[in-house]
Amino acid sequence: MPKNLNLTSEQIIYPDRIPFTVGFLTGLGLVPFAALALGAVFLPPDSQQSALHAQQLYGAVILSFLGGIYWGWELAVAYVQTRPVSSTRLIIGVLPSVFGWFALLLPGVYPALALSACFCGCLAYDLWRTNRHLAPRWYPALRIPVTVAVLVALITPVFPA
Repeated sequence: MPKNLNLTSEQIIYPDRIPFTVGFLTGLGLVPFAALALGAVFLPPDSQQSALHAQQLYGAVILSFLGGIYWGWELAVAYVQTRPVSSTRLIIGVLPSVFGWFALLLPGVYPALALSACFCGCLAYDLWRTNRHLAPRWYPALRIPVTVAVLVALITPVFPA
C-alpha cells in the first residue's frame, strides 16, 4: 500500500488556497447558524425559543463534526507514518462532542456561552495543529472567519443589542 498522501497538483501548487468544495460546503454549513439566529431574534416571541434551541442543537452537531475531523487526521497520519494511533489525540477528538452535548444541558444563556467556548477551543487546537504542520496551511484561513461567524450567530440572539 502506498504511504504517501497522494496530493493533487492543485494542493502542491496552491498549498495556501482553500479547496473550492471545502469552502463552499463550509459556507453552506453557516446558513443554519445565521438563519436560526435571525429566527431567534425576529420570529414571533413564541417561536424564538424554538429557533434558539434548534441553533444550539446544530452547534453541538457541528462540534461533533469537528471532533470527527480530528479523528480522521489522527488515523490518516498514523497510517502514513506507520505508527500507533495516539490515544491522546483520539480523546481530544471526542471532547467537542462531549462538551457540546453538556452545553445543551445548561439553562438560560449558558448553552450559547458554552458552545462559543467550545468553538474557540476547537479553533485554538486547529491553529496549534497548523503551526505544528499537522493541518493544511490554508486551514486557519477557513476556520478563523467561520468561527467568528458562528460566535456572532450564537451570541447575538442571547444578548440582543
